[in-house]
Amino acid sequence: MAMTDPTPDDLPTDEPEDGPEGDAQDGDGASPIPCSYRSALATSGPWRLRAILKELGVDPGRRSLGLDEALAEHLDAPSTVGRILDALGPEPHQAFGLFSRTETPVWPAVALGEALLGLGVDPARALDRPLALGLVAPMPAPDGPDDQLFPLVPGRIPGLRFVAHPAALESTRIRPPLGDGPATLGEPARLVRESDGLEPVLRLAALWQLADAAPLKRTRQGDLYKRDRQRLDEDPALAGPIADVLRPVDDPVSRWLNLARSVGLLLDEPDSDRIVSAPSEFWGEHGVHLPQMIAARWLGGGDLRLGPAADPGSSLALRIASLLALASAGEDDWFLLEELATWLGARMHPPAPAESKPERRKGRPEPPPPDDPMLDALHAALLGPAYLLGLVRVGESGPGGLPAVQLSPRGRYVLGLGPPPPPPPRIEQFLFVQPNFEIVAYRQGMNPALIGRLSRFARWEQLGSALTLRLNSDSIDRGLASGLSAGEIRDWLGKHAVRPLPDGVSGAIDTWAGRRDRLTYFSSATLIEFGSPSELEEALADWPEGPSSPPMRVADRVLLVEDEGAIPFKRFRLAGARDYRRPPETCVGVGADGVSLSADPARGDLFVEAELSRFADLDPDTPADALRRRYVVSPESLRRASAEGMTAASLSQWYAHRTGGKIPPAVRLIARLVDLEGEGLPPPLKADRPLLLRAPDPEILDGLLQHPDTRPLLGDRLGPTAAVVRSVDPAALRDALRRLGVRLDLD
Repeated sequence: MAMTDPTPDDLPTDEPEDGPEGDAQDGDGASPIPCSYRSALATSGPWRLRAILKELGVDPGRRSLGLDEALAEHLDAPSTVGRILDALGPEPHQAFGLFSRTETPVWPAVALGEALLGLGVDPARALDRPLALGLVAPMPAPDGPDDQLFPLVPGRIPGLRFVAHPAALESTRIRPPLGDGPATLGEPARLVRESDGLEPVLRLAALWQLADAAPLKRTRQGDLYKRDRQRLDEDPALAGPIADVLRPVDDPVSRWLNLARSVGLLLDEPDSDRIVSAPSEFWGEHGVHLPQMIAARWLGGGDLRLGPAADPGSSLALRIASLLALASAGEDDWFLLEELATWLGARMHPPAPAESKPERRKGRPEPPPPDDPMLDALHAALLGPAYLLGLVRVGESGPGGLPAVQLSPRGRYVLGLGPPPPPPPRIEQFLFVQPNFEIVAYRQGMNPALIGRLSRFARWEQLGSALTLRLNSDSIDRGLASGLSAGEIRDWLGKHAVRPLPDGVSGAIDTWAGRRDRLTYFSSATLIEFGSPSELEEALADWPEGPSSPPMRVADRVLLVEDEGAIPFKRFRLAGARDYRRPPETCVGVGADGVSLSADPARGDLFVEAELSRFADLDPDTPADALRRRYVVSPESLRRASAEGMTAASLSQWYAHRTGGKIPPAVRLIARLVDLEGEGLPPPLKADRPLLLRAPDPEILDGLLQHPDTRPLLGDRLGPTAAVVRSVDPAALRDALRRLGVRLDLD
């Protein structure tokens, strides 16, 4: 009998089933680059930190160490940053406004420079004083005093980022561009379209459900494993076509994933390679404001994967610069998209003096060519995500139907230039609950809070003008785990359904909830494993009565005891104990034949036999009451393991953890024969007179010389891949190899 004491918080996890090498999908699930204000200061040289402290009126002394901490502590003092900001001009305030509106303390340098140019601000004038006062830190920092940060042009300082002090983001507001804005249309646009802004929320809700069902895994490079990426790409709700779209979004799944992580709907699990879903409380706390949170993260590039040397340039700067340009006129004014591209291009990419052309005195600005990259980037930004987020309205103007745009009330609110947009008309009944457990929801009655509520207990299936969801046992279990009751789910569906809830649906919800209610959760418990079911029955019969709860039978040989103090240890002979808060131990022995395995009960745990049963079969000759049970690996057992998802890499890791060694040659032979490694079946073996067996490689021959079925039939080894066959008649060897799944060819 072995006694174990598991805690459910720290159970062993399996190795990722797809290897990290050559299997990652570029652009998916990359971990954000560690870049904080203090880490940026830590990269600064002493010469720069001394200069900043002197500029702030702080004597740095003669020390060279700890200057970054001294500067951070000085700026962290209450109202210090506020007093410094009050003394700065409007240009630095525009720079801090970009940080504040995008809710990110880190901006790529080139993109920040182009955004400031689009606002009519010289980047050097906007950032020079904040850099000198330490409110903005470059990362990586310049190597010496003579290194110049400006001008912020592509390729000059690869990967340069500016990191703002967090306190500087809390008290700054952004303003529309300085100077004359782009020309407006003299008449309203026609065929106006405006999105409801729910599409990103719906896609992120579907992604949240997928991560809640099974966490996503990252490789060492930060990308998603192939299997997880394929699961996202094949989900109809997440990756399906968007109903109301003007410009298709490139690689939408990766963008939804990055946005979900940037708003906190998906979380990087600490000390792990997993991306997990946020608790269901997220929807109650942030559901109402989720569209604004997504829009702010999008403005700051939260949907982009920016590596250490990545430079998004105009693709990021255009987002906020174009929206602020639309805010420079009245709320009813429209702008031609081509003219807006010309105006922004002239500001963000001004021509050199020798290339400048005289301004046209009359008429509107000359439109850019159709293949102009600025016009294409503006189309991608405003007609794509900005439209889906509900930040702009889009219409047509002129006889040619040229695209025109207008900033929506939601867009002004996201920029901090207007009040919250008015809520849509409230529709109470917007659901059709079908007897087949399918739910049809109309978008007109939806809002982010209701989307979050539905996501807790119904599975998203299709997203379009009409939304379809499905109720099943897993979705109801998720709703119950989030704190809802079966009655609350029924009442909520009945309140918003057009017709009464079908009896079958109501009964199924109660049935599924009843199954979950039969589960019992123990925060801690002790499991006692007996050698046989009869020993367990004898222990139950002799168990002393007391105030503690009696033991529970959880398997034919396992008892669960909630109170460890109630265990009559004097009546038992303990073979070993196990604390499941510790990592798994080496506790499995490998037999001389290579295919037999047995666990040591003194060092093992309750998971060993479950792990063994995945790829090995219990030896029928093992006595039923034996504590040390013998398992045998066979081609059938490894084929079963392969069908259940086991790979050669996970099997190798199991042997390393549980046996302390490598996979035996006999098991590696069987793995090759069942193609567990995915490299294809080995070629047939060959035997010739005087009956020499030749294998395709030494590894195959090693396994045959060790395996119990073939070892008696082979004699001396004549080389790395050849051995003598003991009998002149190869029939016995052919039969043994056939049982292993190998064909023997005679030359």
